[in-house]
Amino acid sequence: MQWSSDIAQVAASGLLMGLAYALVAVGFTIVFGVMNVVNFAHGHIAMAAMFASFVLNRYLGLDPYIAALCLFPIFLVVGALLYHTSIAPAVGASPATQMLVTLGLLIVIENTANLIFGGDLRSVRSPIGEGSLHLGALVLPMSRVLAAVGSLLAIAALWAFLRFTRFGKEIRAAASNELGARLVGIPIQRVFIQAFALATAMAAFAGAMLVPFYLINPFIGYDFMLKAFVIAIIGGLGSLPGAVLAGLIIGVVEAFGDFYLTASYATALVFGLLMLVLLFRPAGLMGSFRS
Repeated sequence: MQWSSDIAQVAASGLLMGLAYALVAVGFTIVFGVMNVVNFAHGHIAMAAMFASFVLNRYLGLDPYIAALCLFPIFLVVGALLYHTSIAPAVGASPATQMLVTLGLLIVIENTANLIFGGDLRSVRSPIGEGSLHLGALVLPMSRVLAAVGSLLAIAALWAFLRFTRFGKEIRAAASNELGARLVGIPIQRVFIQAFALATAMAAFAGAMLVPFYLINPFIGYDFMLKAFVIAIIGGLGSLPGAVLAGLIIGVVEAFGDFYLTASYATALVFGLLMLVLLFRPAGLMGSFRS
């Protein structure tokens, strides 16, 4: 039946976008889980990576998916520098101070991008991502399939890093019990730098993976920030599995809202879901790994 085919198509599209949204959100939730800092500039870091991908494509001819791999180590360094110059003074400060610091970083990134590139919409073409993938009755844009697969692999790699490496175990220990981590000799400042650098690189990788089907401008970071914030709240601030689950849910809800209603109603549905979660499960669907 046509209606069942439409539902399957919309659900599949929503799941693909949900994985990409989850990748944007995991960096945001890592920073909160480890440092208890809400980084309002997180979405603009993804936007900066999109412009970096645009530059690499325009002047070096790199495909956006290849550029994403190149940008990851670059933004690890950028994240460490941002931590030293902007974030470190805000760690442990009042929520108001943290908000002002990260909003200030947001404004700097946005205006720098606007100064260099202007406010015009830009796009990046990827030959690898052209065409569609046909799975029975489902027709999936290849660019979104690649973004979803790349996001899934990146999230799985992040999970393995946090679970099995020494640095990852230090990050989890600091997130679970900062005082206990200090007492057993874990260098907390180094952990904070690593966590913020990793979150920045994840945001950059997500931005680069989304480039082939997004129009880039200096103000798109707000959309990413809003998605990351809502996903982190619904999944549970600080919870990596929660961010993935919430990203998939938001992707599906948004897809059905766009298909059966309008984009504005889809946004209303997402915030309606956020309100329900806050009313009935304030800690989020999967709580926080700080608990």
